[in-house]
Amino acid sequence: MRRDRASQLFPLLLMLALAAGSLWLERAIQPPERDKSGKTRHDPDFIAEDFGITKMSASGAPEYSLSAERMLHYPDDETTDIVAPRLVQRHDNAAPIVIRADRGRISRNGDEASFFGNVIVVRGANAERSELRMQTEYLEIIPERDLARTDKPVIITEGTSRLAGVGMEINNKTRQFALLSQVRGTFDVAK
Repeated sequence: MRRDRASQLFPLLLMLALAAGSLWLERAIQPPERDKSGKTRHDPDFIAEDFGITKMSASGAPEYSLSAERMLHYPDDETTDIVAPRLVQRHDNAAPIVIRADRGRISRNGDEASFFGNVIVVRGANAERSELRMQTEYLEIIPERDLARTDKPVIITEGTSRLAGVGMEINNKTRQFALLSQVRGTFDVAK
């Protein structure tokens, strides 16, 4: 009698196990439910037109200023996109360095800035040196370390001298730069 009852329950238990397995499988392959709060969307939470900011040194002198036609801040990753940025860096009595581009992006903490499209860097002329101009399509700036770098082609002109290469690193504190590959150029030696 016991055996008859067990043989009658077996198909029922098998059906329950298959139903539970099917339910688990359906839940496992379903995509996660979408967040409808908007927190995961990459929409700006504020926009500014024709803005400018200046960072001052401890002595009250401007260290650098950033201006742009438009700024968009995104809360999902805390980045800021800028349109037509202009960054001016000042160091002691040296000629200022001006960076312009089609667009840029500032990282979450403001510790890195990237410039994209028609990037032009100009160090103004002074009594000893001609204007220096650098052109590339991408430039990453790390302001706190006074570093700039790119992995794209670069053209540098100073007076009638011209250098070109692919990839570059600039240390603005030491005023030294290195072209990383495919370097070629001409130098006009001052008389």
